[in-house]
Amino acid sequence: MVSGCIGAMGGLERWQSVGPIRAQAVVIVYDEVGTADVSKQDQVIDLRAGTIRASARLPETEWTAKVTEAGGVSFKSKGPAVPAAVRARHVAALKMILHRVRGPLNLCGRGERARGAQPVRVDGMDLIRVPAQDGRGGIAAYYFDAQSCLLRLVTAGADAPGGEGTVTRYSYRTMANGLAFPERISVFRIGRHVLVGDEPVLEVNYHEVSF
Repeated sequence: MVSGCIGAMGGLERWQSVGPIRAQAVVIVYDEVGTADVSKQDQVIDLRAGTIRASARLPETEWTAKVTEAGGVSFKSKGPAVPAAVRARHVAALKMILHRVRGPLNLCGRGERARGAQPVRVDGMDLIRVPAQDGRGGIAAYYFDAQSCLLRLVTAGADAPGGEGTVTRYSYRTMANGLAFPERISVFRIGRHVLVGDEPVLEVNYHEVSF
């Protein structure tokens, strides 16, 4: 299932040869009470190196950050200091974005392993659920579209309604080079009675993507 998904995204060999990905993104980070923090970011994502760099210019300040898969964090701002809680949310968001952009490639030598597969129906979609072993950040399972093989959902922290965790939802577009890249990544808290809840955590809308 995983190899089929990567094939639908353009193929493992081609993805392994991809260099830094440059993109503009509108990133919405939500705090604990649902207040949205919106920023337009210039991002550079290096999937092989496991790094993401981002910069944002806001009316009152501007900041740049680098987050690595290994846990490294650099965050610098100009103008009024960015509050610690806001900085922490942006850093956490970048860590999540780095992992989610890689998608099923996380299951190819990045420390995560697939454990079987089973057909399920979630949120009106026919999907194939692939549990993850040793998932980074508490990743529980990947859900692939049963028809297109593209990745549709990723659960973390829990994998059932009522659990304490998140579910990431994807929509893809095929780039001019034939590789499929997320057009939108939306993260919600798992619902009480449904897997995909309605409490947002993060939303990333990509445009001007270049490889």
